[in-house]
Amino acid sequence: MLTRFDFDQACKAYVDAHHNHRASGMKDYPAGWIWTEHPYVPNLGYLSRTVHFPRTSNQRIDAVEDVDTSQPSVENDDAVCHVPGESLTCNQYVVYSATFGVPAFYFTLHDNSGSPLALEDIIQSALFRPNTLPSPDGNTFAVALPDSTFSLMSQGDHPTLGTPSWYFHPCNTAEAVGEIMAEIAEGRRDGLRWLEAWFMVTGNTVNFFAGV
Repeated sequence: MLTRFDFDQACKAYVDAHHNHRASGMKDYPAGWIWTEHPYVPNLGYLSRTVHFPRTSNQRIDAVEDVDTSQPSVENDDAVCHVPGESLTCNQYVVYSATFGVPAFYFTLHDNSGSPLALEDIIQSALFRPNTLPSPDGNTFAVALPDSTFSLMSQGDHPTLGTPSWYFHPCNTAEAVGEIMAEIAEGRRDGLRWLEAWFMVTGNTVNFFAGV
């Protein structure tokens, strides 16, 4: 877990270390983040960035005639395709959760007209890795795992900006990141390493490199 001070220092160190991708072109950690302070209230800073990527949709590939039945079939019911001429704008934030003492991922996702996407379209977007989020099953305000006490992803106001956003619930973050930190040499277990590990954990679901 991180204190508020630890979070601030880790975020600033992350910006310094990963503001741009390495010259080698390797994308070890997502870049392009900036640190933003609240204009009036101290200790409410956060990381933010804006990315753009093509709009995608899941289209079912139906069986067609003249299929070569001599070759083994491969199921691919949900093929992701780009929607021509359409792009999405995603505002992303890493904020501090005072309740859980960890970073939390907040975001908004809008189409070309500035309209926010419906939850089903958000799940199908390039922001998330394929098949990592369950279907909302008609729910329009949250995504939950079976038998889970908390929603995996739901709507809420940005803690600093106060604007409507989507966010991932950070309840299990400390445990997941802690498993990675336990494998890191003791002398390197600083706030920056903790935040890098957080990006690794969150990156199992969120495609931080979409549009970057």
